[in-house]
Amino acid sequence: MNRTFRRRALARLVTTATAVTLVGATAGTALADAPVHDAGSTRRAALSAAADAPSTAAAHRPSADAPLVNVEGVTRSGEFRWYVPNGKGGLSLGGSAKGAWWKKTKASTNVDHDRDGRANDGTYELRTNGDVLYQGRAGRASKVAGGWGGYNTFFSPGDLGGNSGSDIVVRDGKGVLWLYRGSNAPGDYASLSPRKRIGGGWNAYTSITGRGDLTGDHRTDIVARDRNGVLWLYKGTGNADKPFADRTRIGGSWNKYTRLVSTGDVNGDGRADLLAVDGKGALWLYKGTGKASGPFSSPAKIGNSGWNQFRLLY
Repeated sequence: MNRTFRRRALARLVTTATAVTLVGATAGTALADAPVHDAGSTRRAALSAAADAPSTAAAHRPSADAPLVNVEGVTRSGEFRWYVPNGKGGLSLGGSAKGAWWKKTKASTNVDHDRDGRANDGTYELRTNGDVLYQGRAGRASKVAGGWGGYNTFFSPGDLGGNSGSDIVVRDGKGVLWLYRGSNAPGDYASLSPRKRIGGGWNAYTSITGRGDLTGDHRTDIVARDRNGVLWLYKGTGNADKPFADRTRIGGSWNKYTRLVSTGDVNGDGRADLLAVDGKGALWLYKGTGKASGPFSSPAKIGNSGWNQFRLLY
């Protein structure tokens, strides 16, 4: 990682000492019990890292189809860490923070509402109490939704509707997949539309993920692993009313991985990739090909061990 960039990102983290103020049921209403171990300044530092990350090593500029996104995680001990793609297929540690705040984080996802290829506009975070918070790169965290405690999957693949900002996909306990559309209006990035039902039967999958275009058609796709270890591709349609086409089989033997994560373009070749953690804690990169018939190339190990310490990885 560029040394100047690392010093700047970590300086933001260390010197910003004021705890973020959360808001209550109505945006703008401050909560009294808001000391959160400076989680807000940590988030701002991580988002700034994505904004400032040098892309000179990458062969292609980041795009909405293959965005440059931090890989972030929360360890089982409650430590938050973020890693920045170095443009060569690897990741560099951007920073870390410890605190009780992260132990109540159920899921989180960074978003690219302005579609500039950098998911640094903000972060949606699902708390263990079912609240959803949004924090912009320069702003405070605010509550944008509540009652989401029944969802067991929560991520942003990008824009599924064709004309909005980054959307949120969730799965409920009955296996129904739902879509919440994000906004691309700069003054309204935090808002989410009422949910749309994508379909049922998604409890057949042990992992659902995706970020950007996997098939080269400039539409946002996702992948899902079933209980037999088969990975399936759901091509995006660009239509929010029916965001995915019928599934197609990618391949088998994916149960050797404990976690699948898609964060965009990791190696800087202009295509969205897939990350996987195996049972020994090694991190593998599946480079995107941009072809629906075989969206990923053979895996390359980019982390020898330690990646199984994360309770959350996104």
